[in-house]
Amino acid sequence: MRTAPVSSIEQLRLLPEDDVLETFRRRAEDQWFERKCPRITGRALADVMAGFANAEGGLIVLGIQDGALEGISALPGRVNEWRQAAVDFTEPPVRHRITTIACSNTAGQPDELMIIEVEASEHLHQNLRGETYLRIGDENRRLDTFQAAELRFDKGDSVYDGTIAPGATRSDLDDSLVDRYIKAIRSQGRADEALMARGLLARDGRRLRPTVAGLLVLGAAPQRPYPQAFVRLLRYSGSSRETGARLNVLRDVRLEGPVGAQVEAARRRLVRWIPSAIRLERRGRFESVTLIPRFAWLEAIVNAVIHRSYTIAGDHVRVELFDDRLEVTSPGRLPGLVRVDNIRSIRFARNPRVARALADLGYGRELGEGVDRMFQEMERVGLPDPIYTQSPASVTVRFLADTLAAHVLSELPAGSERFVEHLSRTGRVTTSEAMSLLAVSRPSALGHLHRLSETELIEHVGTSLKDPRGFWRLRRGGG
Repeated sequence: MRTAPVSSIEQLRLLPEDDVLETFRRRAEDQWFERKCPRITGRALADVMAGFANAEGGLIVLGIQDGALEGISALPGRVNEWRQAAVDFTEPPVRHRITTIACSNTAGQPDELMIIEVEASEHLHQNLRGETYLRIGDENRRLDTFQAAELRFDKGDSVYDGTIAPGATRSDLDDSLVDRYIKAIRSQGRADEALMARGLLARDGRRLRPTVAGLLVLGAAPQRPYPQAFVRLLRYSGSSRETGARLNVLRDVRLEGPVGAQVEAARRRLVRWIPSAIRLERRGRFESVTLIPRFAWLEAIVNAVIHRSYTIAGDHVRVELFDDRLEVTSPGRLPGLVRVDNIRSIRFARNPRVARALADLGYGRELGEGVDRMFQEMERVGLPDPIYTQSPASVTVRFLADTLAAHVLSELPAGSERFVEHLSRTGRVTTSEAMSLLAVSRPSALGHLHRLSETELIEHVGTSLKDPRGFWRLRRGGG
């Protein structure tokens, strides 16, 4: 049985009761959904609510233990405690809505479940002890003092996609896209009510108007108000960007329209552009696939579209394909608590409504594990880990399409990705460059270079190791 993708109280009222109960019993807990037994205290529930509010919002269902519908009727005092939890135990109080749904409990008696829908908040919420929680995947993580301060600072960016798009009206949404979206979430009521529940429409006086997220995901022409909201694909000849007479751009394509259409158009083109390889795939058959695993580069593009800063004018998402690598660059620094060194395990959506709407449409369905799986897929095919770098105004992830680079990386200490990228891209490195790229002393750099030479991955070119014109060259026949 396919469970209904329930993620708001509005949807509960539109679906058959049996579908909702089965979803609550079977659905895996994730970024937007949590089950709690009827014995949870109001204080503990408040921590969970704050974690959802500090992230992307979501549903908390009370009265289920290990898939069994225990119900809540036997604990009327606890029910009152839950209803007051946000006011009594969170600062500022978490915005939420509460409803109940009828069920038969494990004893076969009429009972109820309580459903709490928590809104994604523009504020940082703490409990009365001053502790801050954040929903990450299926966990509610307590943040340290520094992380809480960083999250408070970044909250200013995370609400932009929920503001009303200036000058936009309901007619700016593409009706066919709206219909597709309503079918995707299996809503059977009024479309506008469902869009409001998802933060894609908002009330402005007596009128309904699209939010920034609504226009980006469902707009007929979102580039009119947001000309920077597009993806640019570039295909180069060789391994570097050249200019002037040596310009080496083979293809330069601008992808516009709603962000989901941009992702789909990028997927179709890159499947043709990226060199193919014959591999034994998970289904046990040899298949022709892209040299860089499709999940990895497609997830990177989805993440770029979701997490980029749409407030930065004059910049866009760039996907650049070279002979030896693929790079995806998005405007804005890493959001929230996400850093280059924790990107596999920490998640924070700068644009939570865009993230949720694209997940509803089938893009980034594994948002909780997407980046980690990118690393796994690259390792599975013998390619180096994705390399994340951050500039003052952008984030870039690089995928090296060089199996030899993976062998080189395996011989070096953690944190050697910049060295390996340089060596893979240029085919050569001097001792001084190795010192800089590895951030080590000359003796340590020479030690690493000699070890790579002994394993026949690189070789020295020059009259001697002291030759000022000497360098180390990648051995394409080695490994």
